[in-house]
Amino acid sequence: MMTCLLIYKHFRKKLKCTTALNKYYITIHKMSELNAVEENMLPIINKGAGAGGANTNKNGLAYEELTDLKDKYKSCKKDNACEVEFVGFDRKFIKANKSALHKYMKKIGQLNKELLPAAGCKEPDEAYIDTENKIVFIIEKKFQQTSGSVDEKIQTGPFKKEHYQELFPEFTIYYIYCLSDWFKKEEYKSTLNYLKKNGIPIFWGSSETFKEDMIKFIHNSL
Repeated sequence: MMTCLLIYKHFRKKLKCTTALNKYYITIHKMSELNAVEENMLPIINKGAGAGGANTNKNGLAYEELTDLKDKYKSCKKDNACEVEFVGFDRKFIKANKSALHKYMKKIGQLNKELLPAAGCKEPDEAYIDTENKIVFIIEKKFQQTSGSVDEKIQTGPFKKEHYQELFPEFTIYYIYCLSDWFKKEEYKSTLNYLKKNGIPIFWGSSETFKEDMIKFIHNSL
């Protein structure tokens, strides 16, 4: 009986030690992840009115955030669809980023239900719907620092514009690119000319006046 009790106490002590070590490991692991995130976020600084040149960082998602127009709204900074007005303007839009675009167009009966959205046309980075004038502004953001798949993806702009037109046939579609400076290289000159020729406006996220220029374009397009 004494032997069994000693064995029980022995393993209980080990179990407590293992549990404590596990908790310590989990704590250290979480701290490690947090530090990694903070280190990655350090270069993400936006001092100017626009995206801010050198302030754009190496992370594509952060680039989307830096170039987001939400800090120019008079109101509404929710993630889902909501009515917005830009500072200095009275024209009203429905902000419908990502999956909210298709959900909202379906809600108001303006989604072509006979057509499934193609790849790359399901969740736009930013989108604004002018229900009064029946216009949809779709802003896609492409950040690149090395050669890769994004190089060729921007060539699909004309197809995506046409496809969105098929999805929302009663609305005029403006498909707009917000590009990082990587695409200013000479090797992309032909691609950029092709996009412009096919009605794809191009804006540079690094421009100090990017947000102001984009908002003016949206308001001047009818």
